Amino acid sequence: MTVLRRTLLPLGLGLGLLALLGGCSQIDTGNVGVERTLGKVSPEALAPGLYFTLFKTVDEFTAKEVNFALNDLTPKSRDNLTMKDVDIDVYFKTNPGAIPGLYVKYQGDVVKHKDMVSGGTGDLVIAYSRVSREAREAVYKAIATLDATTMHTKRSELAELIRSGLQSELDSNDKSAFVITAVNVRNLLTDPAIEAAIRQRAETDQAIERKRKEIELAKAEAERLVVQAEGEARANQIISASLTPALKELRLAEIHRDAAIAVAGKAGNTVLLNGGSTPMVNVGR
Repeated sequence: MTVLRRTLLPLGLGLGLLALLGGCSQIDTGNVGVERTLGKVSPEALAPGLYFTLFKTVDEFTAKEVNFALNDLTPKSRDNLTMKDVDIDVYFKTNPGAIPGLYVKYQGDVVKHKDMVSGGTGDLVIAYSRVSREAREAVYKAIATLDATTMHTKRSELAELIRSGLQSELDSNDKSAFVITAVNVRNLLTDPAIEAAIRQRAETDQAIERKRKEIELAKAEAERLVVQAEGEARANQIISASLTPALKELRLAEIHRDAAIAVAGKAGNTVLLNGGSTPMVNVGR
């Protein structure tokens, strides 16, 4: 009897210890716990740590940044063209203090992170369906504000339009409960007809730019010629104003002399001045 008692005592302690450990829950760093007792949800989130939960249930939710993808979207652009394929990555966090209230509000909208994205964790994510639905709507609204022919050059602008639009919509119903940390435009494809239009527009823009530069060069050259002509006209005015009658006669005589010498320089030519019969220059044959 004594031996049996000694054998059962450690066994009982071991079973008791197992029962005690089985009634404990651990909340990992970066997560929070939502405590339920007889179906009633505690409004206070449990911080990371070890909790005795033999008579209650604790669900562990992540408060870390998580992400999900929206693939194969076909929204319409501002110029009423349907995009062929749009893929978006959305990153967000949930405010730890808001998780118990969100759990009450969205009890049927709880998923594991690994069910949202390949390689995810087993942590629970609250209101994923709501966030992803609003994200999809934000993508369609943002793309409707941009032209398909130029959208590929505005990826950063598009990402910010989606992020801010999604954040605003989430805040309208659950103020400060979610934070959209980033949006990545992973894929942005138009159909072949739009691609051709994009190339044509690029070629047209290049042609316009070349013509604009040619016009600027022609204008600059014309302005240079005007300045040059004005300078020459001004110089002629200065020279003309500086000539006295006597100086004019002298210059005229010099011109006649130079012309006579040029003509007389050719064999057989005779140059007469002032209508006289005496040659000034007679070049023999």
